[in-house]
Amino acid sequence: MDFWLVTGGGILAGGLVWLWWRFRALSQKVETITRQQYYGLSEFRETTRRQTESIEVLRLQLAQLAAGREPDQTLIQTGRLYHQASAEEARKMIEPESSEASSPLVIVDVRTQREFAKSHIPGAKNLPLEQLEIRFQNEIPRDVDRILVYCGQGERSRLACDFLSRRGYANLVTVHDGFQNWTGPVRGTGNVELIHIQSKA
Repeated sequence: MDFWLVTGGGILAGGLVWLWWRFRALSQKVETITRQQYYGLSEFRETTRRQTESIEVLRLQLAQLAAGREPDQTLIQTGRLYHQASAEEARKMIEPESSEASSPLVIVDVRTQREFAKSHIPGAKNLPLEQLEIRFQNEIPRDVDRILVYCGQGERSRLACDFLSRRGYANLVTVHDGFQNWTGPVRGTGNVELIHIQSKA
């Protein structure tokens, strides 16, 4: 009797261990499948986003063509709406002795008024990013060869070029590394006035 009890208990314990092991293996498979589904869905969404973006770029380039403005072949080939230049390349574009500087060029600084007052590229027009949507039509001409847009580090100018290109501007150049890497001449006060708060004590 004890033998059968011990043997039965051993079989039951072994069966429980096997069930636990099987349950764990199945749980790991479910986790793996769930993870693969998540990554597959993320990849699908990213692919869809890229395709939508590419179609939007082509649509805007076709709109330029329909309006009688020939899109830049480099932009068509790279799938972009605007050019990118380093601060050094931008400096060469506006140097008086440069052959590139002979074509009409507008320089737009999308930093804040305070940053602009401290220092800016000579001849630049200050049009802070947060005011761009209200002011761009009156202050940025379309009939120039190039519009050079810069900010401090390159992110705001990229956003500005994205905004302007979607409103029909086809002659944009963003300074992708920003004014922080500018080595050319500068204008401005060189300092920023600070507001001093005095205590009543």
